[in-house]
Amino acid sequence: MVLFFMPNTLFIRMENRRIYALGEIVYDIIFRNGQPVAARPGGAMLNSSVSLGRSGLPVSFAGTCGNDHVGRLIAGFLDENRVDKTFLHLENASTIIALAFLDENNNATYAFYKGAAPPESPPLPSPDKNDIVLFGSFYSVAEPTRAIAARLRDLANSSGSMIIYDPNFRSSHLRDLDAVKPFIEENIAKSVIVRGSDEDFLNIFGTGTADETWELPCFRNCAALVYTRSSEGVDLCTRSFAKHYEVPRIKPLSTIGAGDSFNAGIISALYESGIDAGNIGNCSQEVWDRTIGRGAEFSRAVCMSYDNYIPFP
Repeated sequence: MVLFFMPNTLFIRMENRRIYALGEIVYDIIFRNGQPVAARPGGAMLNSSVSLGRSGLPVSFAGTCGNDHVGRLIAGFLDENRVDKTFLHLENASTIIALAFLDENNNATYAFYKGAAPPESPPLPSPDKNDIVLFGSFYSVAEPTRAIAARLRDLANSSGSMIIYDPNFRSSHLRDLDAVKPFIEENIAKSVIVRGSDEDFLNIFGTGTADETWELPCFRNCAALVYTRSSEGVDLCTRSFAKHYEVPRIKPLSTIGAGDSFNAGIISALYESGIDAGNIGNCSQEVWDRTIGRGAEFSRAVCMSYDNYIPFP
């Protein structure tokens, strides 16, 4: 076991313990009032990985982008941000471009321009029981990538890794809901922690509260549901207690990456506390208070800039 310091934080690094994230890779071009104001490497799980890398945690990202100028820029960006890219695959195609249009509340709507498709069977990590695996978004339920996500999920499940799932299901995906809902339910059922927004669960299940969502059959084997409600706070449901957390109200510059950084925050706190799939059921309320607080702290930091990730400490 190795101890290392960050400002205001002491992390306990267990030997060989790693964090793995799998998801789509895009290049975000952000618009306000019809004009581009920023461009950033993006994709939900990539955003989380960068925040974790900037926190000094041992994180690997798995995904596919084009072997073009933008793809090579993203690969270099991962290196700069201490994210291991052993499982990054570069295809001879263009990288996906996402145009993000901010409204008056600085929430984004997207237009995507498709690029590189992943190979049928890309190399994936083999997580151990102490590791943490993060996956989700439409990548985890849509063709052809859902088979890749299911393969990593099942590898993690069989080894006893702590699986964290974020459905990240937006209203633009509603036309596909009937086709993908069984895969969302399967992902939830095989995960240890599910972190999603009220919008996600309203879109998927038509539920309007954390308690109503937590009672769904697919959550029966989960250790916790972290239910975020933007400025209205966070609801936590576990097998031993439930709690609501208030969050400070802010005027965001951009909400892109807010949920992704929240995921990174809860992972960093659980890693710091030495929590894995084997002991998460015994988590004290104090540990959860620190975990939800870290998620909110990371999310707030991202909302105050055009970056999709926390700043370097």
